[in-house]
Amino acid sequence: MESVGDILKSGSYKKPIVQRIFKCNISATDYAEKFTELATGRMVFSGGDFVVDDDNKDIINQLFYFLVGSDKFNGDPIKGILLMGPYGTGKTIIMESFIDIFNSDSDKRIKSVNSKDIARIQAENEIGFLDKRPLFIDDIGKEQTVVNNYGTVSKPMEDVMNERYKNGAFTLGTSNLKFEDMPYNGHTMDRMKQMFNILILPGKSRRQ
Repeated sequence: MESVGDILKSGSYKKPIVQRIFKCNISATDYAEKFTELATGRMVFSGGDFVVDDDNKDIINQLFYFLVGSDKFNGDPIKGILLMGPYGTGKTIIMESFIDIFNSDSDKRIKSVNSKDIARIQAENEIGFLDKRPLFIDDIGKEQTVVNNYGTVSKPMEDVMNERYKNGAFTLGTSNLKFEDMPYNGHTMDRMKQMFNILILPGKSRRQ
């Protein structure tokens, strides 16, 4: 007969994210029109149009499939999304445009922050603000990793990721770093693997 000890050794200890938190029924045509308009509107510094090409069209399509819960999405529709890729490939524009559509056409809203703001939010004792609500974190891994606040040492991003994992919080993000190069401990990285679908945006910098 199997003992309790044997069962525990072979069991899973990770907290699963058990349900999709949002619904969205936007059509592919409306999504395409809104996305193009929003993304082009963010090209203020270059003065040009947002270009859909072979490097980014699959990612844009995958975000649509994720949004509407299509079985064409190549991942887990319950997890969040971490969009990764080189500098200047348009990750932030793509995700911010996607989030605008999410906020206007789904039944939930996502709060957006830059990773560099996480330490300030923690220092102002507002970290609980980031623990549960749907959240987009831009530029993950480029923030101040370790903070010493009057002798109290903390790792703000690790704190946020670990709390959001425990709460099953829906999280989106971008990063220029490869997953294995992120400055977090193995415990946090393991949790992030369970929190995110990893999408890779290829290509060279589009910045002039």
